[in-house]
This record gives sequence, structure tokens and C-alpha cells, in this order.
Amino acid sequence: MLRNIMLLFLLALMFVALWLLDIQLPVWPLAAIMLILASTNLVTRIFIYKGREITDQLLFIQLLVDILCFSLVLYFTGGATNPITFFYLIPLAIAATVIPGRLTWLLTAVTVILYSLLLQYYVPLTYRGHEHHTMTGEGHFNQHVLGMWFGFLVSAMLVTWFITFLAKELKQRNQDIADARQRELRDQQMISLGTLAAGTAHELGTPLASLAIITGELTDGYDPLQHPELFENQKILRDQIKRCKKILAVLSDSAGDSRADSGHSMELSEFLQLIMQQWQAQYPKASAVTRFQLPPDGAKLLYDRIISQALLNLLNNAADAATAAIEVEANVEQPFLQIKILDNGSGITDEQIAMAGQVSFSSKPGGLGIGLYLAITTIRRSGGNVSFNRLDTGGSCTLVQLPLL
Repeated sequence: MLRNIMLLFLLALMFVALWLLDIQLPVWPLAAIMLILASTNLVTRIFIYKGREITDQLLFIQLLVDILCFSLVLYFTGGATNPITFFYLIPLAIAATVIPGRLTWLLTAVTVILYSLLLQYYVPLTYRGHEHHTMTGEGHFNQHVLGMWFGFLVSAMLVTWFITFLAKELKQRNQDIADARQRELRDQQMISLGTLAAGTAHELGTPLASLAIITGELTDGYDPLQHPELFENQKILRDQIKRCKKILAVLSDSAGDSRADSGHSMELSEFLQLIMQQWQAQYPKASAVTRFQLPPDGAKLLYDRIISQALLNLLNNAADAATAAIEVEANVEQPFLQIKILDNGSGITDEQIAMAGQVSFSSKPGGLGIGLYLAITTIRRSGGNVSFNRLDTGGSCTLVQLPLL
């Protein structure tokens, strides 16, 4: 981009010198230099389109070509006496910003040598006809000073613009690196939790088997008609133990599986109905009011067991906090399925909103906070997002965004 700007600027200066100031210029050598610069830019553009690796050495060669071509332009237009010598600062400023110090100093040395040679070796500027005789020395000096001012102005603007652009890009890159490090830390926490879960699943197998046997013996010898409450509680215990065993079996079967391979596409209505059915089965005492506004085009998303588990955790948290039925709303905001979970609980604090997804915490007595952390991390790793807001009427709103296929 800068080379194109320089080409246009030099062509404009040649036009001014030839037609307005009547300065005699070697047009053909200058045209050849412009052609070299234009050809270099064409080759560079092809190189970029092909996605080749851009190395420090390549940037050095690009800047060296600019310096050499600009030195040739100066050679044919008055050498060091040309007021646009300020343009030497532009490639040096770029070099100091984007390539290592050793190559930058090498470019600086080349520039100093070329500029020094232009003090002695150059083609002087001459004027046509009577202008050469009528213009006084003071007129030449004033013209030179004006040219220096103009060259400095353009150089300062280009350097400021380009350095500001690079500073913005570097700031964005540093932010991307910081975000990547944060994701890496979260991934390490997920790995630690996964290792802990695998060990826990192994250790819980024997106690659950013992509980299953003892639960059946609790009502041995009792009459179901005389002790219906006892048999009902025994049934609840047996069902809960079966559920725990099923969860452990799913955990064992899923260990090491690729989540992308185990998922499959599912229509939004089917997905939401399945989630609500699973939640009601796990949380039979809770109730929810659902409002689904889905498009008729049969939009789909990638169903994955860990995604459904994350949503179930969020629904459970809302039901635990609420004193009445929770509300679940769903609609499509391309390219996401948006799910709002609203409860009338005590709400969520600003501190909790800031900590959500960063660390494990819980506001429930005896809670570990792992479920919320895993839910947020899982959904974000799938390309979605989870955010929280306090409601003016009390309670909180959990907004879940899941990417559509």
C-alpha cells in the first residue's frame, strides 16, 4: 500500500516538475524505475494471494528494493539536493517496527551509504530555456525550501499513519495472545477436572454396588400395603442409584472420545424438547414455562451429550435459585440459537458475573461450583457463549448462545 502511495506521489512530482516548474528530467530512466516498483508490487500481491510465508528476510528485501529504487530516483533528480530526501525515513521507520534489529541496522547502513554517495554523485536539476537565466539564486533557494517542507509533510503523515496502524495491529495481537493464554489455562483446568472425574468414577463403583444391595434389603420382611411410604422411599433410592450408575457408565464410555465425532445434527425443536424432557426427569419437583419462537426452515445444530449436560446444569442452577417456575425462552438470532433461562431468585452479583467461567464458585450451601464452570467452558469451547444479567423485577437471566449448522 505504501509503495503504491509512493508511486503516485513520485508521478505527481514528475508532472509538477515537468509541466509547472519547467525542470528538465530524464523521463525514461525515471519511468524504468517506476516500472520496477510497480512490478515488485505485482509480484508481492501474487505472493500474498498464494498464502506464502512472510519472513523477516522477505520484508528486508522488500524495504531494500524501495530504498534502492528511491536512491536511483534521487540520483536522476539532483541527488542529496533534492528536497524529498525525507522519504528515506519511511522504510527505516517501518524496518524499526516490524523486523529484527540486526536487519534494521543493515538497512540503516545501506541508506546512510547511499545518501552519502548522493552528496557527490548525481544528475543536477536543470531548467528549460529562459527560466534557467531569469530565476535568481534566491528563487532556487525558496523553491528548495518549499520542496523540503512538502517532503517533510508527506513523510511525517505517512510515518505517523503507518506506525499508528502497526501499533493498533500489535495491540490486537497482544490481546489475542492473552486470550489464547486464558483459554489454555481453562483447558488445563478442564483436563484436571477430567482426571479427577475419572478417578472419582472408579472409586464410586463399589459404594454404589453396596448401596444397591442394601436398598433392596431395607424393606425385606415388610408388607408394602402396611408400609407404603417406606417402599416409596426405597423406590426413590433405587432409582437414584440407577441414575448414578448410568452417569458413571456414560462417563466411562465417553472417556477419550472425540466430541465432534460423537455429535450429530438435530433440529432445534427436537433439541429443545429433548433437553426439557431430560431436565424434568432429573428434576421432577421443578417446573418451567417454555416459550419457543423457532423459524419454520428446519434450522439445525450439532447435538452433543456434553452440550446437553451443560444446559441441564444451567437449568438446575436456575431451578435451585427460583421460588416459582422458571421461564425458558428460545429464538434464533443468526448464527446462533439463543436460549434465555429466567428465574425469580435472589439474583446474581457483579462479582459473580465477573467470575463466571473463570473460576469455580458456588452460592449454594455445600455447592462446589464445578457444574457452572464446566457448563460455561463447554459451551464456549463449542463456539457458543453464556452471559448473565440481573433482572429489574428480581432474579437473573442466563443467556445461552449455541452456534447453528
